[in-house]
Amino acid sequence: MIKQNQRKEMLLHNMEYVGYTDLNKKSGFQMAMYKSPEGRYYIYTACFRDNGYNIVDVTDPANPVSTWMEGDWVSNIHDGQSLPKIQTGDGKLITIYGGTMRVLHGTREMEHWGGIKIYDIKEDPMHPKFLGQFYCDGPGAHRCFYNGGDYVYVVGGKKGFIGYILRIVDISDPSNPKEVSSYWADGQYLQNKFAEDIPEIGTEAFMKLPAFHAITVKDDIIYAAQPNVGFCLIDIHDKTNPQLIGKLPLNPPFGNGQGGAAVHTAMPLGDRPYAVVTTEGERVRYFNNNNPKSGMFHPIDTQPMNIIGMVETTNPANPSLISVFPYPQIPEGYTHGDNFNYVDGVRAVLGPHNMFDAFGQDCYEKRDDRVYNCYFHAGLRIYDVSDPFVPKEIAYFMPPDPTGENWFDNDEGTLLPGPQVAITEDILVDDRGYIYVDTFQDGMYIVRCTV
Repeated sequence: MIKQNQRKEMLLHNMEYVGYTDLNKKSGFQMAMYKSPEGRYYIYTACFRDNGYNIVDVTDPANPVSTWMEGDWVSNIHDGQSLPKIQTGDGKLITIYGGTMRVLHGTREMEHWGGIKIYDIKEDPMHPKFLGQFYCDGPGAHRCFYNGGDYVYVVGGKKGFIGYILRIVDISDPSNPKEVSSYWADGQYLQNKFAEDIPEIGTEAFMKLPAFHAITVKDDIIYAAQPNVGFCLIDIHDKTNPQLIGKLPLNPPFGNGQGGAAVHTAMPLGDRPYAVVTTEGERVRYFNNNNPKSGMFHPIDTQPMNIIGMVETTNPANPSLISVFPYPQIPEGYTHGDNFNYVDGVRAVLGPHNMFDAFGQDCYEKRDDRVYNCYFHAGLRIYDVSDPFVPKEIAYFMPPDPTGENWFDNDEGTLLPGPQVAITEDILVDDRGYIYVDTFQDGMYIVRCTV
């Protein structure tokens, strides 16, 4: 049943609609692109919930063609495996495997395989050829950074550590990947702790622990988003011996609370001495005023501010926050309230999510004066950062609210009790200027910025 305040129309400012695919009704998550020598464009779209990915031929962006590829399973147990993240480079596809979480996916705790798998996509982009794999203990892998070369920078689990740490993996022989070093934040090494002392993955207590979340790598410097640690710069000129250069603590005052990763993304801004950092919001569909009063997604009485921030890196040993991006503009025609902090009367965790942080390949847009972010229920937001001290929002795209059944749920049908609104997840921008936005429950939209 469609609720009265659900919005059927797109909301666009300085944007134009190009195309759409429902991604075979699989909730989109991280995306990566490959451009073939023949000039065909392919997007590999990982999945928030299911074990697999879509391959979308976007050579004609007005008519994308999507094919679902099932991921590898452990035994015959399907419900515990997920493939949420994906990367490409040098004609290789890196798929990131981990387990599902009861609080996010509605699944029971089940067996899963965790780590990365490596495929060749040069020979046949629509049929990746398996080359090798690297195993990560415990929760598996959550993200990695790869845009070509001999090393994959994996954010994954390792025996003897709490949460995700950094693992640098040599894939010069992709059939036999080998770790050359690892790096972690203070407090992640277990030492004398016992398993029963570790909070359940995905719980509120777990989200307060130090960890790694997302990284980018440029000129042998890792830009690391480390929840409850900060924005960190790590020297990896010697791949066997990562060394911290400097860090900018962010939690508190920003992030955490009932949000996602307390520090979510860290990325350089081209060749300029600036970087972008974010703290993560959350999907308002998990929140309801009648939720249990404790644990993940309890009703919010107060919530720390989440940000997109500009960091100056002129002195890498002392990275400094120099500006915070403006609050997302409220479009005319928005039907869920006067701002994004209350959605249909439910207090929401407003904050950014995935950034367009892919670089180093010919298929992607190359410019350092714009920042793109999928701001969950505030939609895609585009910023002019030509003056890093005064970021300005110049365009937005909000897809229509989804209708129909949820694409996944728990056994009780209560996983997503909150407002049924459109939620954007990840974004890519190609070298032709087409912008690809995938969503939580409504496929992938293709748009262009007109300014």
